[in-house]
Amino acid sequence: MKTITIDHPLRTISYQAHDDRYPLNHETQALDNYRLAHDQVWRMKLLFEKEKGEAQLALINLHKLDEERDELNDMFGFYKEHVDFSSKSLHTELEVGFQVELRNFYNSVIEQHRKLVQFYDVIGTRDREYITIADTYCRGEKPIDPLRFEVLDSVFRHHEDMHVDVVSLDKDLQQFLTVLADVYLLLDSYIQQYNILYSTYSDILQKTAQLTKDVQVLETVWGEQ
Repeated sequence: MKTITIDHPLRTISYQAHDDRYPLNHETQALDNYRLAHDQVWRMKLLFEKEKGEAQLALINLHKLDEERDELNDMFGFYKEHVDFSSKSLHTELEVGFQVELRNFYNSVIEQHRKLVQFYDVIGTRDREYITIADTYCRGEKPIDPLRFEVLDSVFRHHEDMHVDVVSLDKDLQQFLTVLADVYLLLDSYIQQYNILYSTYSDILQKTAQLTKDVQVLETVWGEQ
């Protein structure tokens, strides 16, 4: 017996072959397709890891925007405690310096709303990637299914004539299928991360829109109705 080892980036492929037999054409093709399946799963893993990471990075930046919104919301609460915005003549009652401060605060809220709406450029990119991944790997038949992996079936079916040792090959196959299952678990983890990002954005956008609506009362400070 001789050992055949392929140092693949996904996992090391290793099985044995008989010294006294020659590989048949369909056997060689099946083993090559087996290696190509490793290529495909490795690229899947890279894709899922990348998109999960991008979703995590987007969520970090989104939380920063929400912290800014939360601070503005607290400031608005402070102003409401000290100013009666129901007065129709606030623009003459308040000191000019305080009017300027409120105007600056108002503009900050409007700018915060703009930044969050503009953040959809990030969400939109992640959304397009998600749709592509979901369509490819979640809807319909999977490109490579751990429960229906038939690449080596012909080798196992005619194992008596094979150059490869099917016992060692089957052991390697089971290890590959375990890795493949782990990659699909990574896909599930990515989808969860994407859903968190999307729902968080929707929630923060709604809160920011409400704050923007609430601060319209400040318009009485500069005499706008």
